[in-house]
Amino acid sequence: MTVQISLQRGCPACEGFPCADPAECLYFLTSRPWADCVKCEGSGWAGEECGSLQVFCSFCNGSGLNEFTPGEITDDEISKGAKERHAAYVAKLSAMVNQSPARLAVAA
Repeated sequence: MTVQISLQRGCPACEGFPCADPAECLYFLTSRPWADCVKCEGSGWAGEECGSLQVFCSFCNGSGLNEFTPGEITDDEISKGAKERHAAYVAKLSAMVNQSPARLAVAA
């Protein structure tokens, strides 16, 4: 049995830390609706169903967000907290994409 414990919250799009491809994750975060995780209700913390060795929710990897199919959820069904977390992830990924070495090489 392998137990993997991370002290970093995962990316909502790829679930990794750090993101393997920030540009792709940014695309997914901006092209689909995202709302509170259905398991942890947006907290990102593991509940009793995850077991005592988990720090973060195993369903959303601690991001507190789940991807929804367009039309499956309306904007007024998305909590203010989910909108704020989503905006923070988008800002973080945007900064990563803007600072990537490939982008800097093209600009030079």
